[in-house]
Amino acid sequence: MQSAHPGPQTRLVLVVEDNVDAQVITTSTLRHFGYEVIKAESVEEARQLARQQKPDVVVLDCRLPDGDGLELAQSWRRDPTMKAVPIIVLTAFSARQDVEAALLAGADAFLVKPVPAGVLAAQVGKVLAGTRPSQTMRAQRP
Repeated sequence: MQSAHPGPQTRLVLVVEDNVDAQVITTSTLRHFGYEVIKAESVEEARQLARQQKPDVVVLDCRLPDGDGLELAQSWRRDPTMKAVPIIVLTAFSARQDVEAALLAGADAFLVKPVPAGVLAAQVGKVLAGTRPSQTMRAQRP
């Protein structure tokens, strides 16, 4: 399938999400915007894929079946091979303390589900470009 917005260079995104519906939506959106996507459903699977595939950016859920996504982000910030990889936390939790915890864990951006496709793609592009995006992006709900 051809990407709707192919870029000059394909960038690899690791999506760490255990909810199947959210994973499908996120991966489909990113592929539509021209990104190559690999996916993990657990902390352990994410660690393995990150070591093997060396993603350009990570989209990370906070709550995973085998651990805390924010603890994973903290561990990646201490890992020489992952510390420079941008991390976008994408979660349903939107309280101020959730945002602060994600940023303290090393997240480069924080998005609240559900997030419009264009906003997700724009945030991925911004963190890949080295631009620090808005700390919290909330989807407009009708």
